Amino acid sequence: MGIETPTPIQAATLPALLDGRDLIGQARTGSGKTLAFGIPAIEIVDTRQRGVQVLVLTPTRELAVQV
Repeated sequence: MGIETPTPIQAATLPALLDGRDLIGQARTGSGKTLAFGIPAIEIVDTRQRGVQVLVLTPTRELAVQV
């Protein structure tokens, strides 16, 4: 994907999320929020386990399609 340096929202949130902590973050459109929560979400998935392991909620259908 060509990402070399985390955006400010990613740098601020990735350590806490990868450590398993809960977090609420806010940043502008196009700031990298999806990767900020997506990377930790993928990291915690155990492919040997069945069932829901990650739940992503969005306020609108349009945003859900983007995520």
